[in-house]
Amino acid sequence: MLFFRRKLRVPEQFNRNSARVSALMPAEDSGRLLLDRMRDRIGFASYADVRLLDFGCGVRFTQAIVNRRLPIREYAGVDNYREMIEFLQRSVRDPRFSFAFLNARHPLYNPDGIPLGDSTRLPFAEGAFDVVSMFSVITHQNPDDAASIFRLLRRYVAPNGHLFFTCFLDEAIESFEDRSPQRNGGFCFYNPAFLTALVERCGWTEVNRAKSEGPLMGDSFVFRPS
Repeated sequence: MLFFRRKLRVPEQFNRNSARVSALMPAEDSGRLLLDRMRDRIGFASYADVRLLDFGCGVRFTQAIVNRRLPIREYAGVDNYREMIEFLQRSVRDPRFSFAFLNARHPLYNPDGIPLGDSTRLPFAEGAFDVVSMFSVITHQNPDDAASIFRLLRRYVAPNGHLFFTCFLDEAIESFEDRSPQRNGGFCFYNPAFLTALVERCGWTEVNRAKSEGPLMGDSFVFRPS
């Protein structure tokens, strides 16, 4: 059943897509395309029975689900952009959706936040989600913060669920490089073997990976709980 009948209009300040991606198509269309790519990579036919936890959610998946009438069982979005989360909480009147602000520190996006750690929790039941996803999140994380995120999300995935995330890979580097001018998490690259080992130490097992698809989606991985 589709609950939300009114088109969701998102203020421009909440659109954090790159200019190259925004020039290609509207946010709800790029969101739908990415959801389709993730579904194909994990290997299920529809989101109709899927409980999705989207970490670093932004707005475009909500726009895609609402404005393109996509079926989904449950969508939970988490982000450290307080004003955007508050907008979504006010504007999306649909029981399939929930949104949570996580005051996680990031040197570029939320410098006054609280560092992630073993005590960090999300306001959801543990083991409740079939898929946990991160699009353009690990692209902005150093290894310590990335590990904290992977350990955190491991708590919330169902035993037979999956983790999907995008990243920037470079086999020529030894481990990790932040290539942003200010070294503040703007443009982070990982050696593939180093990143895989990091994720697996956090309780995951690699299922598959795929090469970047131009400006729309970076290199990507699928993992399952160990």
